[in-house]
Amino acid sequence: MVKHIIFSVILNVMIIASVAIGYYGYKAGNYYFIPLVCAAAFGLSVYYKIKHIKFVREEMRQKAEDNLKASSKKKTKLNK
Repeated sequence: MVKHIIFSVILNVMIIASVAIGYYGYKAGNYYFIPLVCAAAFGLSVYYKIKHIKFVREEMRQKAEDNLKASSKKKTKLNK
């Protein structure tokens, strides 16, 4: 779970940094290269952020189902 948190924090920092660097690069007069690279970095970061969120949701759902199955087995075992 810690690796998911670290990866999420890194993606958030990359998203914020790409927006800030792109904005200030554009404001400084560089209208092509820096904003274009930052836009690409922003797009990839958002893509991987969404992909990571879907993966974590699926993993959490699977763990919840496993816990539910384990608890139902304990209950049926106690009832017998």
